[in-house]
Amino acid sequence: MPQRWSAYERMSRPESSLRKFLGELEVEIMEHMWQRGEATVRDIATIIQAKRPVAYTTIMTVMVHLAEKGLLSRTPLDKKTHLYSVALTEAQFLARASQNMVDILVADFGDLALAQFLEAVEQVDPRRLEEMRKRLEESRAQVPGEEGQ
Repeated sequence: MPQRWSAYERMSRPESSLRKFLGELEVEIMEHMWQRGEATVRDIATIIQAKRPVAYTTIMTVMVHLAEKGLLSRTPLDKKTHLYSVALTEAQFLARASQNMVDILVADFGDLALAQFLEAVEQVDPRRLEEMRKRLEESRAQVPGEEGQ
């Protein structure tokens, strides 16, 4: 199945917003990281392994991938150990991920997608629209490098 189709299929799942963009273990790790702010793989593995069996190397691999995705940053502590820090808050991540989905829809469907967005916006209560405009401004101010866009 093409990658874009799987992205559309994933969006239609009746799951929380995070689970539409991240896998189950990614969500679990990020929830712990958002609570802690920073941790080593060992710290996170200890927490998760207390609940269920998951290999240390699996957790390490997922945390490396989360760093590659920009959710975490990695700082070497020694030759083997890295300290991971939260690079994006949950709100910042969801703002970027939802913007990416909009960009994909517009790239794939052009004016048709824009017309559908416009139709959806016209159905929204004006008070809710104003609230959403404020939220958009706040999220733009929170995401590093995206001020004034």
